[in-house]
Amino acid sequence: MKTKHSDKDKDVLKNLGRFIESQFKKSLHKVEEVFKDNKAADDKLFSYFKVFIDDKGVASVTPSSKYLVDRVLKAMDLKHNKIVVEYGAASGVMTRKILERLAPDGRIVSIELNEKLFESLRELTPDSRLHPYRGDVREVDRIARHYGLQAGGVDVIISGIPFAFLSHAGRHELLDKTAALLRPGGRFIAYQVTTHLIPILKDHFKHVDTQFEIRNIPPHFVFTAYK
Repeated sequence: MKTKHSDKDKDVLKNLGRFIESQFKKSLHKVEEVFKDNKAADDKLFSYFKVFIDDKGVASVTPSSKYLVDRVLKAMDLKHNKIVVEYGAASGVMTRKILERLAPDGRIVSIELNEKLFESLRELTPDSRLHPYRGDVREVDRIARHYGLQAGGVDVIISGIPFAFLSHAGRHELLDKTAALLRPGGRFIAYQVTTHLIPILKDHFKHVDTQFEIRNIPPHFVFTAYK
């Protein structure tokens, strides 16, 4: 496992503040669209916020906006990828949209630890393609084997879990398992509030694309890492 970072990586971190500032200036007016979307679901948002307060392992104070979901779905390229693993599925906002685009013979294993959110996730079944699992994503290797997914056999892994809450060693360990599960050319897509993943993704993947979606509460980075 590599732990050293190139000067190029350090330059990325050094200039990240400027990048974020420019994105906010370009897209700040679009935040209003998110508030309009969410006003129609105040009760649901309050319920989600309550879970967020009770469980600090929940990544965001609100469910993912349609803009963030669309950005993640585009990165997944579900026309060509059929075997999916999802870290931190929450109440299934992202999962539901994935199922709408997933091939009839596709499969998705959606992992969620929080009990209340997992109950909402289970409501998406029955769908023979969906396998909801209540557990810790740090055991993804064991969970994948439970569903017959072997190392090198997964097309896409997406993650909404807050990597910032993991230790430095814990982040590397989970990314090691993630890369091992993916097929050559497979992709890991993480949507995150913070930039904690930037210095270490290149230790595990050959190429990383970074995007920023301001039309979410809070705004998120979307990292697409290719094996």
